[in-house]
Amino acid sequence: MALEHRHVVDSVDLSEADKAILDELQEGARTKGYLVDITGYHRNTVGHRLEVLEAADAIRCIHESTALYELSEDPREQTE
Repeated sequence: MALEHRHVVDSVDLSEADKAILDELQEGARTKGYLVDITGYHRNTVGHRLEVLEAADAIRCIHESTALYELSEDPREQTE
């Protein structure tokens, strides 16, 4: 049986790192390095969570060489 690929992350799936990242991105575009510094999470943790959030279409990378991200759609604001 194939696993279904979800494009949506709902608010119950979010980790504390996700919430911190989303809070920052609500204020505007941020680089991965800035997110590491401001959230206090390890670089690997932030990188992984950015990948998860991007795969869920919650955020998008708008400048790859600087790893600049912006919020697309905050999953915490989705209603069912």
